[in-house]
Amino acid sequence: MNHNDKRTTRVEALQKLAAAPLAIGALAALQAQADAAATMDQKAAAYQDKPKGSAKCEGCSLFIPAKSNPMKANGACKLVKGSISPNGWCKFYSPKAK
Repeated sequence: MNHNDKRTTRVEALQKLAAAPLAIGALAALQAQADAAATMDQKAAAYQDKPKGSAKCEGCSLFIPAKSNPMKANGACKLVKGSISPNGWCKFYSPKAK
């Protein structure tokens, strides 16, 4: 085989395929850590999936946007458990520093 050949061999393809479950497991473990870090349930935080005036989760310092946390459709919170809407609000709302 030519060393300059860029085609993937069967062995390389099988190695990559074997690594996929490990990567998925690692992502699941990271998600579990994020959920464990959030300590309060949504009811206790008075979470609602709509803003309170102009205050909403996407402007909160505790909000973790979905693009940095792809395992959730919405986003997450450093304090409140579960899926958090960027347009939501809770009593722990803390505006991001400007």
